[in-house]
Amino acid sequence: MSAFRTLGKAAYGRRGEIDTPAGRIQTPELLPVVNLIGGTTTESGGIWRYTRRHLFESDNVQGIMFQAMSFLDYNLTPDNLEEWREKPLKQHFEESDVEPGFDQPLFIDSGGFKLMNSTKFGQTPGEGGSENDWDIYTNPESILDLQLDYGADIIATLDFPIPQNLNKEETTERMEKSIDNAVETLQLLDERELEETPSMYVAIHGHNYEDVNWYVSQFLDRADELDEAFEGFALGSLVPLSSSPDTLVDIVQGARDAIPEDRYDEIAFHVFGISGRLCPLLSLLGVDTFDSRSYQYAARNKKFIHPDTWQRISLDQIDDWDDWPCDCQACQNIHLDDMRHALLESEVSNKPIEGEHGTHFKSEYYAQIAHHNFELYSRQMQQVRDAIDEGRLLERVANFAQGKNIVEKALKRAQLHNPELREQLADIGYEGLVAGPDDETFQTKLSSFLEGVEDTTRKKRTISLKHGPNDFDILQHDDYQPPSEANVLLILPCSQEKPYSESRTHQAVLSRLEDYRERYHKVSISGLYGPVPEDFEEADPVMSYEYVLTTADNDQVELVANRLVQYLNQYGEKFDHILAYTTNKAYRQAIDKAFTQYGRGEIYPSDPRALQLTEHFRSENIDELVGRFTSSR
Repeated sequence: MSAFRTLGKAAYGRRGEIDTPAGRIQTPELLPVVNLIGGTTTESGGIWRYTRRHLFESDNVQGIMFQAMSFLDYNLTPDNLEEWREKPLKQHFEESDVEPGFDQPLFIDSGGFKLMNSTKFGQTPGEGGSENDWDIYTNPESILDLQLDYGADIIATLDFPIPQNLNKEETTERMEKSIDNAVETLQLLDERELEETPSMYVAIHGHNYEDVNWYVSQFLDRADELDEAFEGFALGSLVPLSSSPDTLVDIVQGARDAIPEDRYDEIAFHVFGISGRLCPLLSLLGVDTFDSRSYQYAARNKKFIHPDTWQRISLDQIDDWDDWPCDCQACQNIHLDDMRHALLESEVSNKPIEGEHGTHFKSEYYAQIAHHNFELYSRQMQQVRDAIDEGRLLERVANFAQGKNIVEKALKRAQLHNPELREQLADIGYEGLVAGPDDETFQTKLSSFLEGVEDTTRKKRTISLKHGPNDFDILQHDDYQPPSEANVLLILPCSQEKPYSESRTHQAVLSRLEDYRERYHKVSISGLYGPVPEDFEEADPVMSYEYVLTTADNDQVELVANRLVQYLNQYGEKFDHILAYTTNKAYRQAIDKAFTQYGRGEIYPSDPRALQLTEHFRSENIDELVGRFTSSR
């Protein structure tokens, strides 16, 4: 079993060590999120395939984070997943003839965010749910079985993430369910008497200091006699707060303050999805491990993280590799001219591209950028560990905060919880970072008051996760009729941002169709409700639901398609043209089914390079839709 222990005391931050059957993790540390299942075999995964190679062979990777439900992103069948579950993931790679194996500790989350947005993986049939072909259900036993089949060294318990603006009643309900899941997982691990029991981290969530403090306290009270496998807490729902350092610091501090002093040195603290500029500051507050896939996200956008400024520098902004200030292993192997040719100039896809230094796929170049970005994160964490050992972490954080507004703001917020920081920052010569009474971070009483004052200029959207398909059905609204002057029905997929028309995805299309505004009637396809005409976008059930349609939810895709068919049967003849625009596979599938059954309708773009969000914004794809409007005058 894995075990966490603190190695030594420090004024700020702490040095620790996590012992696992696969080796030790020196903390603080950042674990790269890696898609280990990128398809049906270990050779699958595109960019991930080559990124995995770099990370498996890197001396700087102490452990790997894997998201349990990420296989849903690769169109695997239930039989495919069953083959992956037949033996541990490490064994799959060890037995590969062409891919390197890996032996680093494996931390596997519960897939809570994926499960939250899916109706496919509900409760078991015995608990009122429906059987599914995957044999995966949203309960602790099913998810624990999945994690154990994968061969996890460390697991996070099944959690119910708390989206921003979720109403208070459902927030509390989801927190209580997550605590129940954590206690049940401990009981299951205790009952199974496994030969090697993975360490268990309790996934926790909260919107503020008080919520997360209560959450941690409640679990510790309930699990007092079942803590053999319990090693730490893993704090989630933070990615949307990466640009809100005040709230992020409050939540981290709330979790830390809930841990009794006599247990502080034995309980590890992980933070999901945070990396980069805020890691040194959060290490100062006592965070032991982080995980992130932002190194990969940046690479997909052809962006290098700059080792000095931490800004993301586009490949087309780098002209002379000799001037690039990084000597990491990844950068030593990069041939800039070949990379620029392949990623900026070549139109070749899915075939190797010849360069001066060999023939390579585009994916290999993207993976090199990802490798550099991770090496930078790794270097940063080693510097943090060194700074703790040398007793100068506060000085390092203060120096790093200068010129970086988000870090400075977080550091000033931290001074609210620890006033001694102010004196010590002044003592080491960083008076400019000392928070004073005029700083916005010190206006907590005013902020708390203002949060309760109604903002008359903007209606704050709260959400509910209890909505079902019957909470809104346009066909039940007898007062609805499409506008008589519109001769084009324009169908777009819904968006997470509400109302839909104000979202970035809708505006990308609508802004190009301004000249045709009188000609079309827009209907959004909600993954939960089906057709939502534009006049109903601000209806309460539409504004407050939170759901994303996926291809795994076959029944829901069918429901959406059927409702669209019914809508077309009732109103389709009012339009000369029925046009849809989407690059999302699940929504495209539902719309295509509906058009086929109805017998009319055109989907754009007609031949997208890929079915992913980036294609939605591609100008040439939107041009195709605009051209259809022009030709149908």
